[in-house]
Amino acid sequence: MLNRQTKSASWQLGPLVCLRVARAAAIVLLATGFALCGGTAFAAEIKDPPRWTKGSDFSSMRDWDLKGEQIIPHGVNSLYYPITPGHKHALERRDHPDGRYRKETVVLDTTEDFDIRGIGKFKTSVVQEEEYLDGVLTQRTLNWLALDRATNNVYSFGEVSWNIENGKPSFTGTWRAGDPDGDGVAEPGLLMPGTFKVGERYIYAGGRSTAYGGAENMEDDVQATVPAGTFKGCVRVREQDLIDLKDISDKIWCPEVGLVSDTSDGKLVVSNALPTSNPASNVSSIGKLRDKPAKQKSAAAKVSIADAKRIALQRMPGKVTDVTIEKKRGKNVYVVEIQTGSGEVDVFVDTQTGEVVGTD
Repeated sequence: MLNRQTKSASWQLGPLVCLRVARAAAIVLLATGFALCGGTAFAAEIKDPPRWTKGSDFSSMRDWDLKGEQIIPHGVNSLYYPITPGHKHALERRDHPDGRYRKETVVLDTTEDFDIRGIGKFKTSVVQEEEYLDGVLTQRTLNWLALDRATNNVYSFGEVSWNIENGKPSFTGTWRAGDPDGDGVAEPGLLMPGTFKVGERYIYAGGRSTAYGGAENMEDDVQATVPAGTFKGCVRVREQDLIDLKDISDKIWCPEVGLVSDTSDGKLVVSNALPTSNPASNVSSIGKLRDKPAKQKSAAAKVSIADAKRIALQRMPGKVTDVTIEKKRGKNVYVVEIQTGSGEVDVFVDTQTGEVVGTD
């Protein structure tokens, strides 16, 4: 939910490769962020214009009547994944712009204390998310979630995140409900209402300066087929970032198991919320990538940094403020950060060919 330091690029490399994951005729199509290609389906970012653009378009803490004595750290909302210690699940997205992507989620056996003016004292769960690209751990986030036992709503009270480089964490950012945030105070976000109503809108992340977004309940009675199985009675929720209005994603949530599809993060591959008769209930793979990270050896750059700067400035005139090497779509590229008259732009230059392969 934080605005990550690693950005998704607007690539100019032709159409995305379609994943061969459709096992049956899925009814979740273009409207839910899935495109069809040769009879199969793949997850992709939402390209629709924003339906709503301001925080005032969504309900927020002032509308929710939160009381500390009603907030509990662990429990189950029928459409959310179980927020109980030991729950584990993983999503994968093979068509991610930066490589083979995997997100592993674990509810830890610990809690976080909060004391927020107007709400009171309470505890939240701590939910860990680890993100991998091509088998290498790249990011770790701790989320603070809780349920309101009066409504069974699931709320987020913030998160803290680190990028992982060469196995070592570097602080990325944080937001925490009740803490100072710009000219005001960060507020909780509603992640899943206890009663789902199509058309309802609510703030899902309340850190106005770092993680601020609204969600809209788009559809119910959805059927979804993903690698972990076929699920019925699901719902579709659209999340709209209110800092970067181009950042839109659709999520499919299903009874008992929770999140099965995310147009940004991919599709459910394993979850211990599934019946043991389902092979996808085996979550023994979660954590193995972290313990044994893959070693990657980048090919030596044939294009110099000076040449990469020159090439980038030909595409986007301005002042170069930073140059790094990152992997994008299986290619090593220079990320040339340029300050222009209208803002900051990243230009991606292939380290082997000198070709400009994208901008952001």
